[in-house]
Amino acid sequence: MSKLSFLIPCIVLFLFLPVFAVEKTPPPADPPLIPSEFVWLFGYIPDGAWVNHHYVLHNPHSDAVTILSLAPGCDCTHVPKTPIVIPPGKSHLLEVQFDTRTYFGETNRDVHVVTNYKPNPEMDLYFGSVAARAPGSVTVEPSSTAFIPGKDSQAFAIRNLTDETTQFRLYLDNDSSLTLSEDRFTLSGKGEKTVTVSPRWEKFPTGSSYSSLVLEVVRAKSFRVTIPIKVNKF
Repeated sequence: MSKLSFLIPCIVLFLFLPVFAVEKTPPPADPPLIPSEFVWLFGYIPDGAWVNHHYVLHNPHSDAVTILSLAPGCDCTHVPKTPIVIPPGKSHLLEVQFDTRTYFGETNRDVHVVTNYKPNPEMDLYFGSVAARAPGSVTVEPSSTAFIPGKDSQAFAIRNLTDETTQFRLYLDNDSSLTLSEDRFTLSGKGEKTVTVSPRWEKFPTGSSYSSLVLEVVRAKSFRVTIPIKVNKF
C-alpha cells in the first residue's frame, strides 16, 4: 500500500470536520511510521468516560522500526510500554486511552513518538474531544454501554432532533473488536434509527477493556459523538 493511501484518511478528516485549536507539529516529510491518521477526533464524549483509539502505524521502510518511547501529553492519556518493534512492511495497532473524568469542554492532547528511524525519528499523534457536553441536535440512547458474557448485543437509538436532512456514519475502532448492523444511513428530518453493536469476544483479553464507537453527523455543521463501550470478560 502506498504512503498516499495511508494519508488519505487524515486528509479527509481535516477537510470535513472541524479541527480543534491545538498547537500541532507538522508531520515530517519522511515520517518514521505512517499512521492511519495524525489527528483523531473523538468529538462529544459523555461525562466521566474512558475512551480509546487504536492508531494503525505502518512501517513503509525496508528495515524494522522500533518505537523507543511514547510520551503522552498528560496523565489523562495512557499508552503501552515500549520498546515496540514493527517489521518492514508491517503495521502495529497503537492503543491510546483517554480518561475524561477531570475534563470539561474542548480538550486536545498529543502523544510524542520517538523511534530509531534516523532520518526523522520523531513524530506526534493528536486527538481532540469535547468532554461532558452534548450536541443537542442529535441524541444517542444509551450514551454508553458495557458488555459481559451473556450479553452479546446492544441496540442504540440515534435520533435526529432537527428538520435538517442528515447523513450519519458510524466508525468502529481499528482493532475490529466490535461489529455493526450497519455503518451509514440518512434521516431526512426528525426521525430515529436503531443500530445494533456486538462484541467480538475473541478480540478481548480477560478482564476489563475499553472500546468506542464514533458517530459522525454530516450536515451544514458536522460533528462527531463518541459512544464509550466497556467490556468485562471473565
